[in-house]
Amino acid sequence: MRGQFYSIIAIFITIPIVIFISYYVFSQGGETGIYENIVADQIHQVEKSIENDFGKAIVTSGKRALIAGDDYVVMSGNAMSDAIAGIKELMENGTMEGNESLLMFNNTLGNWTKKILNVPVNFDVNLSYANLEISNYDSFRIKASSNLNVSVADELGIGRIDKKDMYYEAMIPVKGAEDPIFTLKTNGVVTRSIKISKYPYRAKKLVIGGTNSSGSCSGEVTFNKSECDTKILVAGNTTGVNFGCFSGFVIEDSIDLSGNSNCYLTGNSSAVENISQAISDTGYDEVYIDSDTTSVWHLPIREEIDNKYYFPGNGPNFLKRLEGDLNSSSNGMETFVNLPELQNYGLPIKEDVISVAYIYFLDQDYIGYPVRGLQGWFRVNRTFSDKYGLTELCDGC
Repeated sequence: MRGQFYSIIAIFITIPIVIFISYYVFSQGGETGIYENIVADQIHQVEKSIENDFGKAIVTSGKRALIAGDDYVVMSGNAMSDAIAGIKELMENGTMEGNESLLMFNNTLGNWTKKILNVPVNFDVNLSYANLEISNYDSFRIKASSNLNVSVADELGIGRIDKKDMYYEAMIPVKGAEDPIFTLKTNGVVTRSIKISKYPYRAKKLVIGGTNSSGSCSGEVTFNKSECDTKILVAGNTTGVNFGCFSGFVIEDSIDLSGNSNCYLTGNSSAVENISQAISDTGYDEVYIDSDTTSVWHLPIREEIDNKYYFPGNGPNFLKRLEGDLNSSSNGMETFVNLPELQNYGLPIKEDVISVAYIYFLDQDYIGYPVRGLQGWFRVNRTFSDKYGLTELCDGC
């Protein structure tokens, strides 16, 4: 809302300034050129304020329109028939399929235009917008664009600015919006807001091979040999280590820990550096020691599954989701279903089906396979295991 008032405030500010300067110059017998310069400068400032404010108005109106469109899907249980047309209608008229949306009250582009034109000032102001367009820009932003026409002139005809067909575009984030797919596919039982993952990858092999290894385990990493908290110790050697304090070991020295631990990997001289760097880069401080690949893995996908994060991918973009469209798209988004969550709500679940949400909710069931190191119910197929870097951990892909 505040963005729609910046230009109005700027226009109000010009009134006392122009009046004061006008009175002072003429009362002192000053040169009219000074007054003309001041008026021209004020006209320029007013016009520029309107330009700047229009970009803010597009963002404000666009955000409200996305919320209103989302609210329509959630409250009615029906997908939008045409998301682009619907968002445009909300931004321009404040209506959805002809019905007034309370969420758009005072937030349409028409409202903004009227507020500017209704301000009583010493200038003649005319403005209009045209060719509003809505499109998907990238995974988490919608682009709104429009042309703006602005005319500002003083009442005495001293100065005038006319600008036509100025092109403006604004990026409207979908972060925090409700994902319509979960609402539509669970009959409103499960809702999910779009939280964007901070992780640059789903899975990554950090330590490849070693001279000795045994067992598989996951856990939080510690580099502190004195810590005793059932974590996975990553260190150069085992000097001074209390083996009973840790659930697993990644040790650079080539030693046999078979008598001290059921889960370990030793003999890779880059282990400490690689694991430390990965944790520093991502903030994800857990690793998975996998006996089958004799490697240490970084799997931030575990947190993405548990915390219901979204990340860029080929799933439907937000506009498609408003339409209930589960087809893939470029610059779309992906997330995973959480089967325990669905079970907690008493919803029937599909077992052994790919856990990528837009695939899981399709009418046709696509079989997936378990992945070592991840939640036991989680499933992917070869296509997604390759995409997420999980193929070596996927049993059956």
